[in-house]
Amino acid sequence: MRDSNIELLRIVSMMLIILFHFSVHGPWPADGVLATDVAVGVLAFGGKLGVNCFVLITGYFMTRSSVRVASVARVVLETWFYSWGLLILFAVAQPELVTQARLEKAALPLVSGEYWFITNFVALMVVSPFLNLLFDRLSHRGKSRLAAIGFVTISVLPTLATFNPLGSDLLWFFYLYLVGGWIRELMEGAEGGDTLAIALARDGGDGAAADRDAAWAKTTGASGALAWLDPARLTLRVGGGPMAVAGVLVSWAAIAAICCAEAWFGFDRVNAQYPVWQYMIPTFLASTGMLVAFARLAMAPSRTVNNLAKCALGVYLIHDNPFVRAWLWPHFAAVYALGPAAIIGASLLAAVGVYAFGAAVDSLRIALLEKPLFRWLNSRFGDQIARADHWFATMGK
Repeated sequence: MRDSNIELLRIVSMMLIILFHFSVHGPWPADGVLATDVAVGVLAFGGKLGVNCFVLITGYFMTRSSVRVASVARVVLETWFYSWGLLILFAVAQPELVTQARLEKAALPLVSGEYWFITNFVALMVVSPFLNLLFDRLSHRGKSRLAAIGFVTISVLPTLATFNPLGSDLLWFFYLYLVGGWIRELMEGAEGGDTLAIALARDGGDGAAADRDAAWAKTTGASGALAWLDPARLTLRVGGGPMAVAGVLVSWAAIAAICCAEAWFGFDRVNAQYPVWQYMIPTFLASTGMLVAFARLAMAPSRTVNNLAKCALGVYLIHDNPFVRAWLWPHFAAVYALGPAAIIGASLLAAVGVYAFGAAVDSLRIALLEKPLFRWLNSRFGDQIARADHWFATMGK
């Protein structure tokens, strides 16, 4: 059975993404009330945080395994199903929403940019054997240096400079994938006793600060400034929960400050969504903190959680479909006038409702279409699929 604590993180991450879409796609007035604008802006904090968590989870598991043809096929077929199915549904029920641009994107969802996440995620899955080869060949020190260099070049510098010269969603996904695997390796320990040493280094043990630092350096294979620039080791040292909370609070404060500066002083250098972009320091460290916190969560296996998490991708494909997006979010226009508390409450209800509805629809798709289809494919092409899986597993070796 799947690890229900990590599956719960998938659910939480998708609900954060729904809150983000509520914030950025809602029909909010351009010259609204400051307090309400801040509330709307704050809700955007979770979108890229959730995306980061999804990719970190992928690396957490897949650096220890290899991609399977069926896994890639499921993502591709599910994307086509919802893109084409919703196109047909809206062409019949609400044809005014089927514009030429949306029609062209829906026809080729994997390459048209209709679902930017899916396009990059499928590419990540295909390239993952080579990333695994890199991950396996690197020593602990090498992994730590790679994590630190990536953190500085594609997180710290863009955060401080307000632009990302190396901006690439796919490059960022590659980096997150490797960090996710590195976090798991550090948590489990490279050899017997390392996990205990990490715990002692983090929680204090019986020694002085110098002894704790020495234990930390011995455990992770590095010391000094590098230990603070490696986001995986930094998160483990601080603790997953505190790191996640700190990242979210800093993001909220930055969003509020930018909204106020824009309203009071006409500040327009960056918009309020800038602090929550996926490679921003607070967002990134909040996501590594969430992964560590949920990985350490003591939770009994739950079939309900696992089944709900299995539908997370379907929930994304349904609610962020361009036709559904254009239809869904205008229904919340009246909430803005009710103030910040109503905005927050409506967004939470929307997140729960959208996830519940999407999970119900996707559960039916899995039961009625996906499972029968893949049973037939395995019975008819089982040998070919096994050879393709072996090819993926040995790619690059």
